[in-house]
Amino acid sequence: MLDTPQDPIRKSVTVPLPPDDAFALFTAGINRWWPMDTHSLSSGEGDASVRVEPRVGGRILETLPDGTDAPWATVTTWEPGRRFAARWYVGRSEDEATTLEVTFTATEAGTRVDLTHGGFDAHGSTGPQACANYTKGWDHVLGQCFHSQCEMAA
Repeated sequence: MLDTPQDPIRKSVTVPLPPDDAFALFTAGINRWWPMDTHSLSSGEGDASVRVEPRVGGRILETLPDGTDAPWATVTTWEPGRRFAARWYVGRSEDEATTLEVTFTATEAGTRVDLTHGGFDAHGSTGPQACANYTKGWDHVLGQCFHSQCEMAA
């Protein structure tokens, strides 16, 4: 029997940066670490970038190779150095948004970054598969890409 993905997804990583720097890299520096070649709307289609508008109501936007912007999410919480949250709907309508929350907590080693991603019931019958895909995806995106960029920035 296959394991059912747990909603919400919970991932944690400790990075060698203070919380303010980890938050800034996660948000303002997202284009430095996000794996656009594999985890974007334009995967493998050429030059694309991603950015976060730094405010509640701001959006996470992918600039596609043709120069148009495609929204990924809408920022719902903006607490620099502490907490970031968004309604996440990459490639879907806003009606199908899930919830993403990332917290930044100081530790002796730097910062513990805790990511929670839930609400996959908004995807209807495809929710369990989306949850399973994001469970694996966040391991790569947060656990490898973000963590590696933090180590380089330290």
